[in-house]
Amino acid sequence: MNGFKKILSAALMTVMIFSSLTVVHCEDEIKILLDGAQLEFDVPPQIIDGRTLVPMRAIFEALGAQITWDGGTQTVTAEKGSTVVEMAIGSAVMSVNSEEITLDVPPQIIDDRTLVPARAVAESFDADVEWDGETQTVIISTNVAEAEATGEDGDAEAEDNSGDAEEAAEDSDNEIPIEYDDTIERTAHYMRDFQILDWEKNSDGDYVITYKLRTFLEGSGDVVVQFRCLDANGAQVDEWSGVYRGTDYTWSWQEDTVTISGKTAKIELIKNGE
Repeated sequence: MNGFKKILSAALMTVMIFSSLTVVHCEDEIKILLDGAQLEFDVPPQIIDGRTLVPMRAIFEALGAQITWDGGTQTVTAEKGSTVVEMAIGSAVMSVNSEEITLDVPPQIIDDRTLVPARAVAESFDADVEWDGETQTVIISTNVAEAEATGEDGDAEAEDNSGDAEEAAEDSDNEIPIEYDDTIERTAHYMRDFQILDWEKNSDGDYVITYKLRTFLEGSGDVVVQFRCLDANGAQVDEWSGVYRGTDYTWSWQEDTVTISGKTAKIELIKNGE
């Protein structure tokens, strides 16, 4: 009986060792690409609860931010241009220019290094982030706007916009009378780049708008995006939501049409959870 227990104990120990080695091996294979260049870290990136965490100083400095560390409160402050980001160890709330953003996984200390969520950090500085599951790679792009402006899609979009401009010059009444406030959009990690493509007023005096936006989903399923409509005095007069099929770990364009209040002067995102 004692011999059986020893064999069982040894077998369990072997399984635990190989399981541990497998986890470390997977984490060592996680790569971070910033504008095509692979970043190097003294502590490897790790996936915790489905989110990729990377060493704090390395990712902030790679993005061009200056950081200050407060050991007393275990808080990091990163500044780049007009953007100020604050994060604290163990806190699921990140501040971007005083706007609070809830993190799925908070910053934490691993192997004497502070690790922070790669996506949240990069997107706080207006970078695009994608995940390549096959190669275990986080792809961060800080020059997306330039690439789109010079690429084939960008050229096509520029041609379309120039055509719209010519039409608007011919018919000034076609100018979109609704403003879009992207302040809240900049704090979201599932939607961006809302644009009104076309509009008209129906017989009831309401606006019928055609719009497009980009959505992101970590996994499979639907992305729900909600908007509120405000009048000229800032009072809410309407709201609507769209449900879009998410594209796994990539940004995808979506287009839709909706009827909203004719009193609408401004549109803004309703952040998930409000």
